[in-house]
Amino acid sequence: MIKIVWLLRRAPDLSLEEFSKWWLEKHAPMIVNKQGRFLKRYIVNIRIAQDNLPAATGAECEWDGLAEEWFENEDEARAALTLPTAAEGREDVLRHVSGFQRLIVTENQFV
Repeated sequence: MIKIVWLLRRAPDLSLEEFSKWWLEKHAPMIVNKQGRFLKRYIVNIRIAQDNLPAATGAECEWDGLAEEWFENEDEARAALTLPTAAEGREDVLRHVSGFQRLIVTENQFV
């Protein structure tokens, strides 16, 4: 399995609620619609506005959410990321974020 983790920071003109609504109601369904035949799993995680749990760092979080895209292998990931419609997804992201990064990771589950 190949997992791509996308970290997104919302555009300054969007509240966390607006950002969440866009991602969950517009962008995520678009990704599933376009990449669905390649995706094995797709998860979107949105930051909680107030971190009141113990062990907080005290620093403001740089990211507002992350997505996990799971693919069977590198070829499937490459196929999904090079679809003719891939530019549409990227343009949609660029209109709603002030920054993003990705990590290609292997998952190591302990529990």
